[in-house]
Amino acid sequence: MKRLFIITVFFAGALLFNVHLITAQSGQNVSKYEYATVKWDGPDRLFYNLPDKFELVHLAKVGVKIPNEAQDEEWCMAYAANKMAMEGWEPVNLDSRRILFRRAK
Repeated sequence: MKRLFIITVFFAGALLFNVHLITAQSGQNVSKYEYATVKWDGPDRLFYNLPDKFELVHLAKVGVKIPNEAQDEEWCMAYAANKMAMEGWEPVNLDSRRILFRRAK
């Protein structure tokens, strides 16, 4: 009888301890992000669609030369991804001509 009482007290304590640890997430810790896209549109053209501005960049006009051996599209998209990463953006999704970025506000 004493053994049954000790086991019951042990399980009741364990149950109360576990219930105390399980809590719902508070709505105050919701992360807020802003999003941007970069689109390749031609041999040296990139469209930057940022939250506060839209920019069309001709890489040749800003002094960037695409290597002769490189494929234009892939090289330009990698250039844009590296430039956006330096500004704190992280890539979320991509396809052959666009990259979606996000960063915490």
